[in-house]
Amino acid sequence: MLKRVEARQVRTGMFVEAIEGAWHDPFLSKRRFLLRREIDAQKLRKNGMTGVIINTSRGLDIDGLPGGNIEIDTKAARETIQKSMQVLESIFGRLQHGDGISVDQVAPVISSVSKSIDQSPTVFLSVTRLKSKDEATFLHSISVSALMILFSRHLGLDETTVQMLGTAGLLHDVGKLEIPLGILNKEGPLDEDEIKMIRDHPEKGHAILSRQEGISEIVLDVCLNHHERIDGKGYPRKLSEAQVSLHARIAAICDVYDAITSVRPYRAPWSASQALKWMLGNEGHFDRRLLKKFALCLSVAAVT
Repeated sequence: MLKRVEARQVRTGMFVEAIEGAWHDPFLSKRRFLLRREIDAQKLRKNGMTGVIINTSRGLDIDGLPGGNIEIDTKAARETIQKSMQVLESIFGRLQHGDGISVDQVAPVISSVSKSIDQSPTVFLSVTRLKSKDEATFLHSISVSALMILFSRHLGLDETTVQMLGTAGLLHDVGKLEIPLGILNKEGPLDEDEIKMIRDHPEKGHAILSRQEGISEIVLDVCLNHHERIDGKGYPRKLSEAQVSLHARIAAICDVYDAITSVRPYRAPWSASQALKWMLGNEGHFDRRLLKKFALCLSVAAVT
């Protein structure tokens, strides 16, 4: 069971799932760990953090300590994600068979994800992190959608644009429908033909969405350009910095962040701190000013 406890209630033997606002600290930002040493417990109690999420099924509870605790309800988040996956699977299935879709079919998913990420970003995003091979495409799309909604609200964008960016996140990888699962789930290195196939997915997705009813320019832009880079070395068109829109820059950050912080059967996830450090050090890939704002957004939302 996940519980939120006050930082002053932390003690050794607890299993820490997340720490509010701690992405910048190399020790505190470890995504999940057993608190073994008293010196580390003291660091948590004294550093001014507001709360810690513990897992009582993997470590000690707060029995005997003063103060109450608030149970973190993951059930609602899991139900939202499960329903969203079912709708998204249906939408992707229609597209794969050449049938049309409309924005109205996507809207209920965006509404549910938007509400959940607004209520509890830490819980919602933590539930999407564990991605099996069968669920990876759908969960990644839902998570990127949630991150784009969270970040665009942090940036103060108008709500219509926020919703469009959420839709863009949900549909950004639709071109991968034309890539065999064996390639998408391949654990070893890809050969040249497979790399080309992967790098063709933005244009294929853009072509698919261009044929649909009522798809906005924001959604089309994000689908086509979420792998472009600030230094002009991205794909599919190697756009220059000035040619990459704000919407595509937001998508590039959210897409990569979710990919490297997710749990996969064949790869350990990076913590938020590791991910942000690597992204900030990856010169030329991301808009650095925007990326720093993204890091602040995660800290404010207590996503660790």
